[in-house]
Amino acid sequence: MPIARRKLSAAVRDFRHEMSQLERFDAENQSNFSSPKRSISKKQLHFLTEAIFFRAFRSFEGFMRDIFLLYCMGKRPMDGSIVVSHLKPSGFLHAEILIRSSMRFLDWTNPDTLIERSGIYLKEGFPIKLPVTSNRESLHDFRKIRNHIAHDSKESLDGYKSVLRRHFGTVPLSIPSPGEFLLESDRVDLTKYKLLVFFEQLKNLASDLIIE
Repeated sequence: MPIARRKLSAAVRDFRHEMSQLERFDAENQSNFSSPKRSISKKQLHFLTEAIFFRAFRSFEGFMRDIFLLYCMGKRPMDGSIVVSHLKPSGFLHAEILIRSSMRFLDWTNPDTLIERSGIYLKEGFPIKLPVTSNRESLHDFRKIRNHIAHDSKESLDGYKSVLRRHFGTVPLSIPSPGEFLLESDRVDLTKYKLLVFFEQLKNLASDLIIE
């Protein structure tokens, strides 16, 4: 059951705590795999990597929901900037009810939806629109990887292939599992694998969204 937030600082604290735990878990898995005794197999490492990615993405989804609704209540980011909300909710959950209206659920992971929603409910989309717009392509890729882990359908595979095509330049003849792909070296920083870059981008985006 999602928490009804009161403070931005609490949402940030919980998100960062979760990310730190997942980073430590990944480091432990890498150590267990690379040690001489090798207590986990490569396939197990891939499965664990997918689970970590999925959990981190879900944590970010919850964080995105929390801060969006707090901003709709008029809460200020960490630098004290004024946020002008077009809603007048009586509280956190009321803000979510107003936004959801007749929809069955709210998507907090689609960057295009977040950009549009921020423009509707927050004056000039501040402070959500600019950080999400700047990270739109990465967020789309993360979402496609997450969807393929969750669904493994033809539709999710097509989306996942578009991520592979952007990384490799073409779709590999042998499609790597999401866990295997997340351990591929990043194109920009060859010293890091994709999961580490994912962690880094989410943490940087979180900082931009709360304007530290």
